[in-house]
Amino acid sequence: MAEKHEPNAQNDAPHPRADGHGASDSRRERFTAHEIAQVLSHYDLGVISAIREYRRGSRRAAKLKLVTERGEHLLKRRASGRVADRERDRATASHRLQQIAAKSGVPVASLVSLRTGGTLLELDSRLYELFVWVPGTRYARHAEQARAAGIALSRLHGAFAGLELLDELPLGGFSAFASVRTTLRQALERACESASAETAVSLQASVDGMLAHLDRVESKLNAKGLAMQRTAICHGDFHPGNTLWSGDVLAAVIDFDSARHESIAAEIANAMLQFSIRQRVGENPLAWPVGLDPENLRSFATGYAAAPAIELAEIAPLVPWLMMSAIMAEAASPIARDGDFAGIPAEPFLKASLNLIDWIAQRTRAVAAVLGE
Repeated sequence: MAEKHEPNAQNDAPHPRADGHGASDSRRERFTAHEIAQVLSHYDLGVISAIREYRRGSRRAAKLKLVTERGEHLLKRRASGRVADRERDRATASHRLQQIAAKSGVPVASLVSLRTGGTLLELDSRLYELFVWVPGTRYARHAEQARAAGIALSRLHGAFAGLELLDELPLGGFSAFASVRTTLRQALERACESASAETAVSLQASVDGMLAHLDRVESKLNAKGLAMQRTAICHGDFHPGNTLWSGDVLAAVIDFDSARHESIAAEIANAMLQFSIRQRVGENPLAWPVGLDPENLRSFATGYAAAPAIELAEIAPLVPWLMMSAIMAEAASPIARDGDFAGIPAEPFLKASLNLIDWIAQRTRAVAAVLGE
């Protein structure tokens, strides 16, 4: 999950990394002039007075900010490049979930309909979507914001609870341990392609440390009943980078692209992790503070408990172990694909991720106790 945020230029990053550190522009997808004209002809936007490339979020998804007679918008080409039936169906399902979320009281960036109806445009085997631009600022790591995020996730889970599982959505995530192991090994192989011998040794040590943790995580979660947890439709990518803020008020939850069938406990654990990680500043992962902010951890749990889709005390023993698995999966996936984490070298990033896993591993009871209060 390298940076994946939509309608705002000031969003936070999704995982333990430097706040505001942008993805490398050298590999960023871009629109062509012909493509822009062709796509915009399918929308009724009136006079367009400004078009500006939007260089935030995933570099695999080209984006433009538009100033039009009908207001400001964000145009996005979905990241897959070439469309298959499965990807089209998944995109359609994510739009449906976003609309359900809005009806349940969760603020979202509204989708703009095509002239012909619908909200998903397919042209030349590519998928496009247009959002109403949502002004806002990034998550400032205030306790009241963490509480608001917890409330929003609880409402999302409540809104999706009545839905049947959708064939269009994938199953699993970072609680699929075999997949996490495979991705960690792929990340090591990819990162070592351009690494010095010394760096390769460090990479190997970090991945070995994570794999050892993962063995213990899997054993603990199996013993604590993870397999008995209900699978449901989840947002799939609920982190600070996918939220917009007006002060301490949540302005929007964005990016439903990763919606999936997953254990609700797993999504709660990852969200609590993301909204309570201590602020990262600068480009050196090894200089970042290690650990979670207990006030934000508690505030997120309090917010979720206001209208819970699941009792937090029931899943409390699972949460710290699921957090550790989430850190591994989130770190490994972009490195396995790109060889780095959104422009941050793999070696220090994996080492910093392992430091955070070690920190949680030493405090599993304390983290679980927050949910049982």
